[in-house]
Amino acid sequence: MSVLNKPIYITNTKSHKKELFQPITPGKVKMYSCGPTVYGLIHIGNLRAAMTADLFYRFFLRFGYDVTYVRNYTDVDDKIIKRANEEKVTSDQVTRRYIAEVEKDYALAGLSEPNHKTTVTDHMPEIITMVGKIIENGKAYTADDPQGFDPTAKEVFFAIDEFPTYGQLSGKKLEDLRAGERVEVNSKKKNPADFSLWKPAKVGEPSWDSPWGKGRPGWHIECSAMACKWLGDRMDLHHGGEDLVFPHHENEIAQSEAATGTHPYVNYWVHNAFLNFDGEKMSKSLGNIVSARDFLAQYGGEITRMLFLNVHYRSQFDINPAMMDQAITNLERLYEAKKKAEEVRAKKLSMPDPRAEQVWGGFMIDCDRARNSILDHYANDLNTPGALSEIFTLAREWNRCSAEPNAVNTPTAILAANEFIKVIEEEIGSVIGVGRAAPDAILGKIQEIRLKRAQNEGRETLTDGEIETLLQQRRDARAQKNFKRSDEIRDELLLKGVEIKDSPQGTTWVRK
Repeated sequence: MSVLNKPIYITNTKSHKKELFQPITPGKVKMYSCGPTVYGLIHIGNLRAAMTADLFYRFFLRFGYDVTYVRNYTDVDDKIIKRANEEKVTSDQVTRRYIAEVEKDYALAGLSEPNHKTTVTDHMPEIITMVGKIIENGKAYTADDPQGFDPTAKEVFFAIDEFPTYGQLSGKKLEDLRAGERVEVNSKKKNPADFSLWKPAKVGEPSWDSPWGKGRPGWHIECSAMACKWLGDRMDLHHGGEDLVFPHHENEIAQSEAATGTHPYVNYWVHNAFLNFDGEKMSKSLGNIVSARDFLAQYGGEITRMLFLNVHYRSQFDINPAMMDQAITNLERLYEAKKKAEEVRAKKLSMPDPRAEQVWGGFMIDCDRARNSILDHYANDLNTPGALSEIFTLAREWNRCSAEPNAVNTPTAILAANEFIKVIEEEIGSVIGVGRAAPDAILGKIQEIRLKRAQNEGRETLTDGEIETLLQQRRDARAQKNFKRSDEIRDELLLKGVEIKDSPQGTTWVRK
């Protein structure tokens, strides 16, 4: 049970079931997320993974847990070495540059800072020690590498046959892992499915001294060593993209449990689904890879969060124009309602109105109901679409109540406005990460996006000044009771992508 006294259920990849969350130590959560390999700018698929880990971190904090959150950077990899050779720089120069770039993207997306941001190169002693323990425990073996840079160096392989529970996460069976089927053919291996823990050095790539000669770690052992250093032999939750279930996370379980003798290594495995772009899976061959940098520059962090988190983290979804329009409209609705609430807070209030007091009394009950329902949705496997539907319903109710005659001029209105804003900022802002900004800043960004999209699509557009001129002409027509002309101006604006909204407080407009 969480500090908020709500049971939490999380879908565990290992069991494929929604399970009651029970941390190892009451009130504390230890979680690890596999971060990117830093040889270039990250793409929006990487960003979804990072945003999912951030969602879990924010969720646990909101539910009152003391969280230790570790996110890594893989800074030793063949792709990094290839990029360094192409640029004629060191691997370290490549990784330091792109870690800084990824940090910029994470900041633009509004990601929280983990407790520990780890790199492989800072954990070589821990990696070498862990490989040694696995050998000592009879779960790994060495093989000669006569073709290597150093003929005395050894390669270390994990012995799959010595770990009977291999496949516990992915459901893979040892007998199905034949040579040539997703495993590298290597005559040095005792079993084709055995994987490398330590690789002998090659000319022109970074290496470290070890009991097996100069070399570098295999990919999977890196996360095991980093996680165990900062979280111990067991952790509550481990996250990654669904592409990491096999072989990376399967191998991580095997080597971690083989080294420590502790089972289970992880209590809850969570994986986010892929995303597609305009109906197709992102891939270099299709040329449709979209960088997080470009996407965030175009839409900003809050629209991106609204887009990604209005879909359940385990559901695949497609980024297309309709999805983007929906995300922009949803965020606009939220901030328009918040702006109206902030304006009510700033009003000079008149005497109480019995009808208005009744209206706002009902709304305050709605706020309590919405808050509780939002938290229930979070506790149900982080159902962020459900949580957002609750705040949109509450925003509609706010708009209805504030349109009542004399409603916004009463003392209870300010209490209702404060409560509405608190629900937005405390329940949606704290976990989903939208709704805490100044409304004018977000609404202005939305107008800029719509104007730019209209221009890119070749649609006729109006400047802000031209819109205001037409609105003044409409006000003049209405004052002269020329409602035909007033309607014509409204229709003209709508044809050019501008929707006007009349209210007792005046006329406002938005681009569509």
